[in-house]
Amino acid sequence: MTEPFYLDRSFQDVFNKLEDGIFIADDSGYALWVNETSVKQIGSPLEEIIGKHVTELESREMFTPSVTNLVLDKREAVSSIQTSQNRKLLASGYLVPMEAQRDYVLVHVKDITDMVRSSLQLEKAESVINFYVEELKKTKEDHKLTETEDSELIGKSKKFMEMKQLIKTTAQVDATLLIQGETGVGKSVIAKNIHETSERKDRPFIPLNCSAIPAALLESELFGYKKGAFTGANAKGKKGIVQEAEGGTLFLDEIGDLPLELQPKLLQLMQEKLYIPVGSSSVETTDIRIITATNSDLSAMVAEGRFREDLYYRLNVISVEVPSLRERFEDIPLFVHHYMEIYNKKYNRSCILSNEAMECFQNYEWPGNIRELENVIERAVITSSTDLIVAEELPDKLKIYEEKSPSRYVPDMEKQSLPSYLEDVEKQAIIKAFQKNGSSRKAADALGITQSAFMRRVKKYNLALQKSLSNSDSVH
Repeated sequence: MTEPFYLDRSFQDVFNKLEDGIFIADDSGYALWVNETSVKQIGSPLEEIIGKHVTELESREMFTPSVTNLVLDKREAVSSIQTSQNRKLLASGYLVPMEAQRDYVLVHVKDITDMVRSSLQLEKAESVINFYVEELKKTKEDHKLTETEDSELIGKSKKFMEMKQLIKTTAQVDATLLIQGETGVGKSVIAKNIHETSERKDRPFIPLNCSAIPAALLESELFGYKKGAFTGANAKGKKGIVQEAEGGTLFLDEIGDLPLELQPKLLQLMQEKLYIPVGSSSVETTDIRIITATNSDLSAMVAEGRFREDLYYRLNVISVEVPSLRERFEDIPLFVHHYMEIYNKKYNRSCILSNEAMECFQNYEWPGNIRELENVIERAVITSSTDLIVAEELPDKLKIYEEKSPSRYVPDMEKQSLPSYLEDVEKQAIIKAFQKNGSSRKAADALGITQSAFMRRVKKYNLALQKSLSNSDSVH
């Protein structure tokens, strides 16, 4: 049998000399080969990349979004701005037919972090900035996760229903709203649902992830700019998303990543409905509702001087705390059914979970929450050899929980309610993790949550260990 082209030594020697990354996957999305630059860009050992599906690599935050998945979905060349290790990468993916009845995906990855920063100060920056803006538009159009396309709120657990009632109430008023919760709990779904059940539902809903755009371009993305505002600017100027959202809702995700220098301008927008486009001296007015979301502890950021106190209180008029999937295990079957339907339709399958596989789903703690569950479902539908997905086909991390603690979260309903039982489980997990690891940061890592989320639970349950935390152990 002829050796695959990507294993040819000469081929590897040539592409290992490139300063740009080269990522090759098969037509199912499994990584086959990456050059040395790509390994550095991803920041993980080669053995953790090769043989893994790109959806899994994306869920482990090695890069986002997965251009390979975009190429396979569209069956054509795709370019997108990727984030990896807090750097910006321009990834261009191509579908390459190399063998009879088999295609490969080749992704060329160029690190543009320094280029974007320096181009703002160069005379010839126009082509770079315009190209970046065009790629940003493609990213918005192409990389829309299922969760952002679907505003349906799924769940029947007590905590979820309490949150849903609060959302129903807040949708009818025009107050500023702050949605808080761990990564992957569906904050963007909630924001869209609030908009679609409000009086502004017939007007635009415009989302913006504050962490996805370089600080140097964020102000112009928000407020737009006038012609000649800076080197490389569009000759006709550009309207910002505040103007695009006129009459509707502006959703600012990851608000904790908003640069300090922009926070006073957002405060002015919220308090007075006024803003000034970049390069303009004229004040513009707007009529929008602002909803924000974060997985950061903004109160801790205020204490550390990393977030304005006046802006925090302005954002936090109404706060919605989204429960993690660990706090609503009874909702897991509903999500499994929901995403099974979506990905069966997308990949023309008729898959179902075996009883053992469903037990794995219900016993796993889901540190990545709904987004992680969705990724596991998609991977299972794609890779299952039959329509019955069995436990052996699931990722090892789910099977470990099944083997070690098959009845870990089955409550004794004669003694207490399910929500009460789950709270007791969470309390014990927090106490044991802290006792074992000795600090909130290490305990949070062991539990697979952020330190901010750990500290919120310590305060929520008024646990005694809170008193023993030193100042050096506070949230950073």
